[in-house]
Amino acid sequence: MQIGFDSTPLLGQRSGVGQYTNCLLTHLSQSRPDWQFGLYSNRPLNGALNGSLNDMRPNTQQIDGYFPHSRLYWMHLVLPGVIRKNRPDLCHFPNNSAPLHCPVPYIITIHDVSLFRFSQYHPRSRLLALRLLLPIAARRAAAVITVSRHARQELIRVLKTPPEKVHVIHEAPPTHIRPVTDPATLGRIQRKYRLPRQFVLYVGTIEPRKNLHRLVRAVGQLHQNGRHPHLILVGPNGWLMNGSLEKEIEDCGLTNYVRYLGYVPQADLAGIYSQATLFAFPSLYEGFGLPPLEAMACGLPVLTSRASSMAEVCQSAAYLVDPQDESDIAAGLDRLLTQPALRADLRQKGLHRVQSFSWQRVAAETAVVYQKVLENDE
Repeated sequence: MQIGFDSTPLLGQRSGVGQYTNCLLTHLSQSRPDWQFGLYSNRPLNGALNGSLNDMRPNTQQIDGYFPHSRLYWMHLVLPGVIRKNRPDLCHFPNNSAPLHCPVPYIITIHDVSLFRFSQYHPRSRLLALRLLLPIAARRAAAVITVSRHARQELIRVLKTPPEKVHVIHEAPPTHIRPVTDPATLGRIQRKYRLPRQFVLYVGTIEPRKNLHRLVRAVGQLHQNGRHPHLILVGPNGWLMNGSLEKEIEDCGLTNYVRYLGYVPQADLAGIYSQATLFAFPSLYEGFGLPPLEAMACGLPVLTSRASSMAEVCQSAAYLVDPQDESDIAAGLDRLLTQPALRADLRQKGLHRVQSFSWQRVAAETAVVYQKVLENDE
């Protein structure tokens, strides 16, 4: 089988979709050595594959046909010609977009419909392009993959996608995310990032949808009540923050207690998870919500939202709060910080829960969707 694969999410600093693309492509190419994967991107991948596909597995090949100036132009005007020339059996687009005119059957992964449900949390340029194009891409796709039952329900309701076309395949934490116990490694990471002895950790993009203003105010409530936890924020800078989070931190009197580390290399991330006291992820909306599972994989007790997909993914292995209620977030943080037995219970439940997710399973279930598409195309 010849498969065309949109690899543009591998470029630059990887967010959740980048991790999804990397892990899926890695495990598909490993588990299906007889399949050939042609990798499309609007500029050369170069070092983007280092450490992810063993510096290019024999059955993966970068396909020429670059246009670095505009990903949108490349996707809709350059890529169709590249696909027509390369002629794979099918294509997979893992990041919510596909060419308007794809010459072969294609599968698209749509992670959520936040563009429609929470448009205020997206830049206008993204709204103008993707809100118009995403329903067309879903309608023309041979199959749609999404990452939770909640996201599937939203796709069917909001985009009017036929239910029989939408396949739920849960994500999983990357295999390198696991507890770090080596004292030398932990000490190196602690010194590198100047981590306090105890701290609440957040990992994810720094953007409005992640609800960080309420998280900061919840931490501020604890300080007003005589507790003084540190909060460490990790992740690439998103959009629309414009210094507002820094002002919130200052207004809450938390300048010496909240630190933003920015984007952290994947090699260091498990070491940071492994040193935190607890993990807080009160996001307003997620298609899946991978960071809580990453935290569980490192043995970290998790507080997260009962909204959208997080309750489905975490179930009883996390402490669930109302993300719209900063007092509820504060109360949850307080309970977890002051009750070691509760933290220990959630730690064990989280380690057990995360065993339900693996990239081997994701790759196997995705391969089944590929085969069904080809059988229906015959």
